[in-house]
Amino acid sequence: MAGRSRHLALAGLVAALALLFVFDPAAASFYPGCLFRSFLGMTCPGCGTLRALHQLLHGNFGAAWRLNPGVTVIAPLLALGFALKATRRNRSRRDPGRVREG
Repeated sequence: MAGRSRHLALAGLVAALALLFVFDPAAASFYPGCLFRSFLGMTCPGCGTLRALHQLLHGNFGAAWRLNPGVTVIAPLLALGFALKATRRNRSRRDPGRVREG
């Protein structure tokens, strides 16, 4: 059961990233707006996150940095961490005698 929910979560993430890759948040109107900015008129730390992720997916690191520097640093690190964890998990499944860490 845990494997199935993991696969569904991964499929949802891939679908969301594909949607973000295809449709630019700066041009598409179906993305949600920032409630903080709507009510207070100021940008929050999350403002520009979708636009920065869109730019990262297209390889435009400079544009992503200008939109949201935090996301530009954290998103690739998270992706690398998940990839390493998945690789470690798959490697331990192939070698059942190996002791799993963490």
